[in-house]
Amino acid sequence: MNEQEHYNFWELIIGNLFDESNKKEEQKLQQLLLDDENQHIFKQINNLHEKLQKTKPLQNISHEASWSRVNQYLYRKKISLFVELSKYAALIMMTFVIGSLVDWDIMPQKESPLFVEITVPLGQMSNITLYDGTQVWLNSGTTLKYASDFGKNSRKVLLDGEAFFKVTKSEVPFKVQLKNSEIEVLGTSFSAISFSNEENSQVTLVKGSVKMNTLTGKEIVKMEPSQQITLSDDLQIIRRKTVDTSFYQSWIEGKIVFREERLADIAARLERWYNVEIEFATPKIGELCFSGTILRNKPFNQIVKAFELLLPVKIDYQNNMGEKDIVIISKK
Repeated sequence: MNEQEHYNFWELIIGNLFDESNKKEEQKLQQLLLDDENQHIFKQINNLHEKLQKTKPLQNISHEASWSRVNQYLYRKKISLFVELSKYAALIMMTFVIGSLVDWDIMPQKESPLFVEITVPLGQMSNITLYDGTQVWLNSGTTLKYASDFGKNSRKVLLDGEAFFKVTKSEVPFKVQLKNSEIEVLGTSFSAISFSNEENSQVTLVKGSVKMNTLTGKEIVKMEPSQQITLSDDLQIIRRKTVDTSFYQSWIEGKIVFREERLADIAARLERWYNVEIEFATPKIGELCFSGTILRNKPFNQIVKAFELLLPVKIDYQNNMGEKDIVIISKK
């Protein structure tokens, strides 16, 4: 099947699923479905369509609009679905993946699961409601992935980035897979930070109870409300401490309240929030501590201006067209 025939095949599938095909198109599709490989693909797509109809819709998204974009993904192997989900006008990219790049030449076997992947670009944030009613806030540069049968016999998501969860109670455990560990809860509120390009993962429990496990299910530690656990990638507990949880959930309201936080740690969060690159003239400047409230809807230059007013530092900008702006923080 050449590229044009391949494209026409997807068009015929979509027309069939939405009852938009004429008699000639239906005959053409039936001919193509005589091929075992084409028939298997059609069954996969039909299954995906049925699951989409049963899935709780995202805000302001229709199944028809979503499916038209799924059609584009099925041809190109990837789609970008841009949605306005909150007052922050967050951009979310949803990618529907059939299995794990299924090898169609392998002998017939159990149908591979379908996955939904949600990615929030740098400089954006958003929130979603999963099928079981669980609310998830995703911060900048975060990716969340879960199987299309989420909520039936399993409630498991995969996280790369920062998210805040308000988990709906259920007899089915809710699990969040991080880089090398897994969070297990029944119903609770907690924050999780686990970026693949950083050395540690951090979990902060607001309410309820949380159990940290290895990926094989072995318990690492149990947590109580207001506790924070920081794990290294080798799963050694680096730090367990009691914290003010408001700091770790305030960002879902568009603000962060810093209380004697290192400037280097603040910079790492601002880089994701505003999609900029922050550099320190010397490492010592990054160790300065800052207290204050940052509002996300304020321009970035107003925020760093507060650093100049409250700390012995000065700010220099390098505006780069088409690339990240660079902010250099040095000593006054």
